[in-house]
Amino acid sequence: MRFSRVELVQLAIAILALSGALTLLNVVYSGLPRSSPGFLLFVGIVFASALVAVGTGVGVHEIAHKAVAQRYGHWAEFRYNPMGLLLAFVFAFLGFIYGAPGATLVSGNVTREQHGRISAAGPASNLALAAGFLGLSSLIAPGLESPDLGLFVVFSLAANTALMNVILAGFNMIPVLPLDGAKVWAWNKPVYVAIVGLAIALFLLGYQSDFFL
Repeated sequence: MRFSRVELVQLAIAILALSGALTLLNVVYSGLPRSSPGFLLFVGIVFASALVAVGTGVGVHEIAHKAVAQRYGHWAEFRYNPMGLLLAFVFAFLGFIYGAPGATLVSGNVTREQHGRISAAGPASNLALAAGFLGLSSLIAPGLESPDLGLFVVFSLAANTALMNVILAGFNMIPVLPLDGAKVWAWNKPVYVAIVGLAIALFLLGYQSDFFL
């Protein structure tokens, strides 16, 4: 798989910006006063957690698009969307997560089926990650009864990463261009329904298990 320097820089900017927006959302709605002695530590911990979740989710999502596109012999590179990054911060102030910091651009003689498969690869990879991190969370959860800070940190990272991946998959499957869902829907509606159904199922599983609270 080939990556240009420009692509790596733009991907890093998108991940950092979306992590910052997610941190802003958590800080604004945490209710913790800025004058609190632990405020800066709280911000640092939240940002680090967001960086892991967003870096994993966005990174794997875009690499999946790129891998499938290059498998078909097409040029594919990630580019961040300045408006998307701005909207991420606007939505954060409003209490929502905006999960479209950019897109993997694909050029060449791309068929509808190829577009659909390339687009489906991103959300599908997010759901695979979400399932894995939910499984890890369920293994750790019984041990949370003991006062082990390290175990709690690992659990929080796993649960937050699972949630971020579910959100990224679900948001990108909205069937409106330029989101992935529009191209998947145009290509294969049963595949679209399967991906959306799995995203909903994983979200409900995490929510009912109290992992996403």
